[in-house]
Amino acid sequence: MAKPKIIVCATAYHPFVGGAEIAIQEVARRLSGQFDFLILTARMSRHLPRREARPEGTVIRLGFGTRFDKWLLPFLIPLHLIWNFGFRASDFVLWGMDISQGSVAAAAAKALFPLAPLVVTVQYGESPDYLRYGRGGLIRRGFRMMLARADRVTAISGYLLGLARAFDYCGPAAIVRNGVDVEKFKIQNVKGKTTRQTEKIIISVSRLVPKNGIDILLRAFAEVKKEIPQAVLHIAGDGPERDALETLAGALGVRGAVLFLGEVPHDDLPAHLSTADIFVRPSRSEGMGNAFVEAMAAGLPVIGAAVGGIPDIIEHERTGLLVRSEDAYDLARHIRDLLRDPAFAKKLASAGREKAVRDFDWDKIAAAYGDIFSQEINAKKRVVIATGLFPPEIGGPATYVHLLTEGLVRHGIGLRVIPFRSVRMLPKGIRHIAYVLNIIAVARGGDIVFAQDPVSTGLPALLAARLMGKSFLLKIVGDYAWEQYMQMQNDSAKRKTLEEFQQGIYDTKTEVRRFIERHVARHAKRVIVPSEYLKKIVMRWGVSEEKITVIYNAFVRQGIPVSKEKARTMLGISAHSFHIVSIGRLVPWKGYDAVISAMAVIVREIPEAHLSLIGSGLEEGALRKKIEDLGLGGAVSLVGNMPHDTALHYLRAGDVFVSNSSYEGFSHTLLEALAMGIPVMASDAGGNGEIITDGVSGRLYRRRDALSLAEEITRLYRDASLRERYTRGGKTVLEQFGVDALLASTAETIFSL
Repeated sequence: MAKPKIIVCATAYHPFVGGAEIAIQEVARRLSGQFDFLILTARMSRHLPRREARPEGTVIRLGFGTRFDKWLLPFLIPLHLIWNFGFRASDFVLWGMDISQGSVAAAAAKALFPLAPLVVTVQYGESPDYLRYGRGGLIRRGFRMMLARADRVTAISGYLLGLARAFDYCGPAAIVRNGVDVEKFKIQNVKGKTTRQTEKIIISVSRLVPKNGIDILLRAFAEVKKEIPQAVLHIAGDGPERDALETLAGALGVRGAVLFLGEVPHDDLPAHLSTADIFVRPSRSEGMGNAFVEAMAAGLPVIGAAVGGIPDIIEHERTGLLVRSEDAYDLARHIRDLLRDPAFAKKLASAGREKAVRDFDWDKIAAAYGDIFSQEINAKKRVVIATGLFPPEIGGPATYVHLLTEGLVRHGIGLRVIPFRSVRMLPKGIRHIAYVLNIIAVARGGDIVFAQDPVSTGLPALLAARLMGKSFLLKIVGDYAWEQYMQMQNDSAKRKTLEEFQQGIYDTKTEVRRFIERHVARHAKRVIVPSEYLKKIVMRWGVSEEKITVIYNAFVRQGIPVSKEKARTMLGISAHSFHIVSIGRLVPWKGYDAVISAMAVIVREIPEAHLSLIGSGLEEGALRKKIEDLGLGGAVSLVGNMPHDTALHYLRAGDVFVSNSSYEGFSHTLLEALAMGIPVMASDAGGNGEIITDGVSGRLYRRRDALSLAEEITRLYRDASLRERYTRGGKTVLEQFGVDALLASTAETIFSL
């Protein structure tokens, strides 16, 4: 049986060697028994053969043998694949390595072979500004093109993965670092130390370009030399800055103590590292910094600047030292500290070596790529997810889709995610047309279009699915028409509960919204809802019961971040305060008007009571006025939106969490409150009763008026044992809402289509 093919699209390859080329070689060699690697690259020299069989695979060099060949790759690679495989081929994986012409070529090939999975590895060492504006914006456009067509992204550091997310990549992703031959460096290290002299040798391995900060190192070295005369500096590497750096060394009076080694063959690097005491590279930008890992593998303590992906490698004062960027004096101080404290240097070197062996071993890295290639090859269904939200945006849909991208690949499902934010800046109407076109472009390689709401993403997704002949799956977490209607009602007498809203005729805008969401829901092949309550609502829209699947949203268990006392200190909350917390949008159905009115009663009984409302929304102005009118400025705080971690600290600091909503489809915030160990009070609206068991895991109440709320909260204040019972009961609830159950049920639904 033929091995699956991996088509590697590389800007350069052997004998042109850099970090990306080494990674391809090491991974392909280790996986050559499992996959057939075909490496397509620019020829760039007439002396190189067009075709070469190597241990890791077959190398095909395209072009005319000039440096211009790499710019032709986006045309030459797709043409080569068409010529050799035909237009309908899909039995291979495209792998684009680095932010360069090779990966752009892989993305161009993906447009011609939509059924072939594209894996893009983000490897980049220049600054973010150069990525955005370099070469007249061509690099930015190329990067966006790669990400827009990728089925899977890997990055060699958390920093670079964050960069991919910042450029709107929302699909499955993983950090897969570049590696080091740790055994080779270890052997060289042992041999080299026996010939050491009395000098204190500082070494840097670097291309001599501005981003690597060798000028900063020279200035720091001049300061070190004043106090440690036996210090010398070895610089391995070459580049356009060499003459300027040699001149700078002379001007600083240290030229005689600086040895410019020039370009050093990679195989000779371990021998040079073995002579040194410290490795230093104060980069101005860095995607990962493989040179640091090589130095750690060689048993050297390392110093780097806290920029880019370097903090992924160096944990300050544990596996190395981090210094301030562009600060020669800070760098000099840390170099002196290591040279004067051999015990500390040895401790850092030992921990660094352990990290290199643990995290940067090529066998483990190749295995990670092997899993990724196998998952893409073996995907039985490919799903295009249309979503209005994706992290770092906050909200239940964002969390849900992120969980799917992380987990469904392990169930044999390939994913592409199309966020609505990619078109949000366009005028209304045009943005929805653009969104339909985006979904169509991606759906060419998919089986199912999965929309996360029935209106903003649902209608465009339904149109795209019908045009492309794909199955349409829909998730419904609420009634958009009702929410918009409620936000327009200033007269409380006209407000409706969700159940009441399902009957009657309303204004034209509301009726149009109702028609759209119901039309989209009825034409979905399957509908997923997060609660039995919502299932009943959607059935009232005319969707048959057998088309609706209830899959509870998952809660990702997190450790309690800090103690309650520390959380209060961090937030400036008095240790003696009885602290009430509520989180949500400031909209009418959340019932915050009644909660604030209840506080006017509560503070008479409990002077130390304080309410923190976290969130923002249309009612914020009215709620602030109510707080002022009731004289509750010192007892109620509208703290607005905040990072998720900060909101968790508020929950941890609280004595009771209140959810007074008249509607909740499925409240993820309730689960977070239970996880933070805060007693919960919730109205019996919507799906709350599917989370809270009254009297066991919290208080589930029916009456939402101010006086009833005040009575309920005061009762909890007076009964510490009741609060403790709710806290204990809440912990058991979380076990019902695991990620594994959500993924398994979602996968089962997808495979049923």
